[in-house]
Amino acid sequence: MPDDAGRRWRGFPVLLVVLLGLPVPAYGQWGRLSGRVSDGRDDRPLAGVHVFVEDAAGARNGTTTDAGGFFRLAGLRPGRYVFTASFIGYDSYTDTLTFTFGQERHLAVRLMPATTELEEIVVETEQRPDRRQAGLTTIPPSALARVPLPDVTYDLAGYLLTLPGFVAPGDRGGQLFVRGGTPTQNLVLLDGMTIYQPFHIVGFYSAFPADIVAYADVYAGGFGARYGNRISSVIDVGTRNGNKQRITGAVSLAPFLSTLRLELPLVRNRVSVLASVRESVIERISPELLGRELPFRFGDRFLKFHAFLNQTSSFSATLLQTFDEGNIAGAADTGQRFSVWRNRAYGARYLYLPAESAVMTQAAVYGSRLQSRYRLTSDDERHADVEHFNAEILFAYLLGSTQLHFGLFGGSTRFDFDLGGGVPARRENVTSGGAFLEARLEPSRRLRLEPGLRLEAFSSGTDPTLGPRLRLRWLPRGSASRQQFNLAWGLYHQQTVGFTNEQDVTDVFTAWTATPARNGIPRAMHVIAGWQRRLAPWLELSLEAYVKDLKNLSFPRFSTTLNELEGFTRVDGLARGLDVRLELARPALYAMLAYGLAAVTYEGPLRDPATERFAPPHDRRHQIHALVEVTRGAYRLTLLWQFGSGLPFTQIDGYYERLPITDPDDRTALTRRGTTFVARGEPYRARLPAYHRLDVALRRTFTFARAAATLQLGLVNAYDRANIFQYNTFSGERVDQLPLIPSLGLKVELP
Repeated sequence: MPDDAGRRWRGFPVLLVVLLGLPVPAYGQWGRLSGRVSDGRDDRPLAGVHVFVEDAAGARNGTTTDAGGFFRLAGLRPGRYVFTASFIGYDSYTDTLTFTFGQERHLAVRLMPATTELEEIVVETEQRPDRRQAGLTTIPPSALARVPLPDVTYDLAGYLLTLPGFVAPGDRGGQLFVRGGTPTQNLVLLDGMTIYQPFHIVGFYSAFPADIVAYADVYAGGFGARYGNRISSVIDVGTRNGNKQRITGAVSLAPFLSTLRLELPLVRNRVSVLASVRESVIERISPELLGRELPFRFGDRFLKFHAFLNQTSSFSATLLQTFDEGNIAGAADTGQRFSVWRNRAYGARYLYLPAESAVMTQAAVYGSRLQSRYRLTSDDERHADVEHFNAEILFAYLLGSTQLHFGLFGGSTRFDFDLGGGVPARRENVTSGGAFLEARLEPSRRLRLEPGLRLEAFSSGTDPTLGPRLRLRWLPRGSASRQQFNLAWGLYHQQTVGFTNEQDVTDVFTAWTATPARNGIPRAMHVIAGWQRRLAPWLELSLEAYVKDLKNLSFPRFSTTLNELEGFTRVDGLARGLDVRLELARPALYAMLAYGLAAVTYEGPLRDPATERFAPPHDRRHQIHALVEVTRGAYRLTLLWQFGSGLPFTQIDGYYERLPITDPDDRTALTRRGTTFVARGEPYRARLPAYHRLDVALRRTFTFARAAATLQLGLVNAYDRANIFQYNTFSGERVDQLPLIPSLGLKVELP
């Protein structure tokens, strides 16, 4: 780093410490209340619970619980207070507390599900599947059950594909493009662990079954300073803890996937284990069920240990393994285009909420590894491995409506890959470290500000990166507002990138590596503006416009030789779009209609030194999602129709053979074979046909004394649309996406 740059950042840690220390004296003389709110049945943390205290004069001091169910109230003057915790669908909890000068108290609150019939408007609010603001969608587990899958269980992947701006090129391969970003520009976290390939080979499924999900914060852009080293999106999934009261579990059987979940209380009310196992069966029964082969095998294993060490601290350890293998392109020769990848991830967290301080502390270590193999032909196998380890320590000042979050982090990543196609194999290591600071400020009941700053440095010789961030929410009439406005802005950097060979078309083989120093670090600027309006207690309309300005992206250069690359070039990109969503939530009817209008353009020297402007292969201009769910007694009918305009591709004009230059007197030149070359048209000027499909699921729930059973009848691609997945321009072979697939599944659960 240059000397002036070093002087520029030398005082940064001191500034952060000073900022963190400012609020403490102002509140240290008054009382403080901290605690955790959980579900009284399985001790699952409840996020978004409204907690407040009210003094004798009627003045209130309140906040909401975070993703772990924790809350903190400070500045409580000596006196008597009434404490209340309320959450939709649960009985409220009330207690009387008395605080003396400087006293600190901690509460463990367990809410029980409401046993009385709720008012209609309350039920409608509970039916709303997610909360949205400026690029962020917070998804509760109950929303995942709305999306029909060829399986009686549910998965986060199916729900993500109903969000406008989320593009998957097919129903296999596990690729997800978010508002103009590529899959390698998405940061995917499971309990803080980085998952490099989070989606299974069949696109309905991810490493996140609904049975283990406590919440999912999905940022299509505009994410805060706690997230880094990605420039497009963040999918932050938190898992729930196992039941600490009794043994529970579930087992399901279906044509695509069979599952097993088990929850054990090792020490009642204190220690639990949650285990989940999923295994595909479609590759074994598809010839009899469909009359054709679906050569895909996949599954995952999940294990979580959680313990309350005492009233103020907890510890958790998480382990995840996934496996995928199959012939994605459906080639007749099983020795060609065969992909295999495996994820392994582990993590441990220690959380401490002391009784004598206004600071919540979390220390964590994580590790993850992706091993990927791809066999293009019987003699051409490629490999890509990435192994990552990181540690972090986070501090949170929870001062009523004001929150300050500060974190220090560092890690190391090892890359080892051979991309093939003329690109030399590489092996390297990169270390990084930095700090972030975020604040949540509410200067009034109408306005919330969330500024942030992230500083990160790398060992690869690049300069440190500084990413300021800002999120804003405005309620014109405070909590009584029927509409809200949201803004988000930020600068983002990504030192770790993924290389793919665009000529492989449908493959997911990706080589992760550090960005080439000569190209500069990829960076992006996000601008998001959103508006939501509740038209009626049961009807809501939301609009969101966005711009992502992308710089220093690596993109493959086409070669005239078959199955080879000239290398990678640097391009800039611009993604723009407008997402519209209309949502209806009634006690027996839920409906959602979403439309996404988008345009993604790249600019750079794609074929020669001259700059070209083109649409990349994930530029889907129009998207429509229509979801209807009707509930009648124990029956539930769900229909999902999806439409996507055609994706760009490069046409092949023809092939030619070039003979080697030889000695005119060499007679063997007359019989020597030449080299086949390909002539391509304008890059990505042609488009595939539009994609659309209807999925249907009918579920019936049976309740018994000690168990519950769900039976589901489903149809994937109900009108058997022949959506193209891949067309091999070299062989003329067309591969379609999944045809009409009937399914019958059964799930039995011990509640």
